[in-house]
Amino acid sequence: MNDKFELFYSSLTETELSIVLRLKEILKPFKTLEERISYSVLYYFQNSRVCFIWPASIKPGPKSGVQLGFCNGYLLNDPKQKLEKENRKQVYCFTFHSPEEIDSKLLLPYIQNAVEIDKTLYKPKKGTKHLTQK
Repeated sequence: MNDKFELFYSSLTETELSIVLRLKEILKPFKTLEERISYSVLYYFQNSRVCFIWPASIKPGPKSGVQLGFCNGYLLNDPKQKLEKENRKQVYCFTFHSPEEIDSKLLLPYIQNAVEIDKTLYKPKKGTKHLTQK
């Protein structure tokens, strides 16, 4: 495992780790997303940054809990206004304080929407092979 990933995981509280692992599980079926460490946290890239998992232990993250953030959150379909906007214009997120709060049925449409938006906003970089989501 790469040092950046080790540093990330070793910085988390037990609760944060369980939340992060649950969110990673939900993101796993999205084969076009590539997990990388950026700004010391987990980011998921397709053609550009799609989303991130940012625990409170990693500054300057949320004050508490773990955020699943969407880099182009302002473009997502959010009919029930579930996304937290805070004072941000572009990045919107969900904040979780326990793994039990995480509802994959709620999150999957947001992730799928974010992946589709990334495809329309950004072109694949030359030389990268592109997998399609089934």
